[in-house]
Amino acid sequence: MAGFHLKQGSYELRQVTDDELWSVFSFVFSGRSRNNSSYKFGFLKSIIDNLCNVDENLKLSFDQLFSKFAEIYWNLILKYNLRQKVPTNDNKKSFIEQILLGAREKYRIDEIIPYESLTAPMMLDISHQVKVKCKTCVVGALFEDTKKLFYSFSRKDEWIQINPRVYEFLYKHKVMIEKLNYYEWARFLEKVNNDKAADHILTKLDESSKRNNLSYYRRILFEEFENKTCFYCGKILKPDKIDVDHFVPWSFIKDDNLWNLVLACPDCNRSKNDKLPDARYLDILIRRNDEIQVHAEHRDMKNYQQRVLRYVYGWAEMNGYNIMWMPNMLKNK
Repeated sequence: MAGFHLKQGSYELRQVTDDELWSVFSFVFSGRSRNNSSYKFGFLKSIIDNLCNVDENLKLSFDQLFSKFAEIYWNLILKYNLRQKVPTNDNKKSFIEQILLGAREKYRIDEIIPYESLTAPMMLDISHQVKVKCKTCVVGALFEDTKKLFYSFSRKDEWIQINPRVYEFLYKHKVMIEKLNYYEWARFLEKVNNDKAADHILTKLDESSKRNNLSYYRRILFEEFENKTCFYCGKILKPDKIDVDHFVPWSFIKDDNLWNLVLACPDCNRSKNDKLPDARYLDILIRRNDEIQVHAEHRDMKNYQQRVLRYVYGWAEMNGYNIMWMPNMLKNK
């Protein structure tokens, strides 16, 4: 894996076309980019899933990236028993497998629980181990494989900084790039796993970082910020009938961010499903987020930027989320 030894690198600051960037990512997904493990696919997914969490300089910390990295691999390794490394004569497992299997033993986890159900100290311990072991194997390698165009990085200071041109490109073509990454990751896993383990791999990859329990965010919005009515239709919410909805669909963002979550009645949540809300709701959400920021420096709003939310909404529409949804009661108003 060329570049794995690098301790730092800077992206090339020059004009680059979409065609050139497609060529760069096509190389990553091709057989010419040699992979002994699935790390580059997992790291690329970690970056893509964190695109909306960058700071104003398009930086992401290693803590952000490798926390997501650990979360992505949790089910793949512990629930689905998928090997992530080309078999060797000594049958040695990859570092990520060793760490997660070790965590299961250390914390006496008999049944596979969702990653978000782990305690905060457990997550911190696991993600730290993952960061220490995996940052030397993958950060420089993906930097080199993307022709030094994707990001700058520092292993000492533990950050990457995404090239603004690539950041825009990734969001414009997010759905397609995710599909290509999943497809090549699945092909790799099929080669290194038996047929039973490799069954339905694409579904397993897509579900690998999906959280099932959003009650934490329900409590914050309902109790702390007094969101007592359905965001979409205005109906008064009953405490036992409140859904948490991803305003820009989870299938596009692949993350749970307070600034993208709203409380909805079950009828609206079911009807909206995986659609993008009508643009009038975007301004309402921005006003709500402004109010949250004014009244509390909430940690879940740390990297929120109004302009990023507007960009994400527009990029989702460009990626095929172009059937605008409204509650039935408001469609003709």
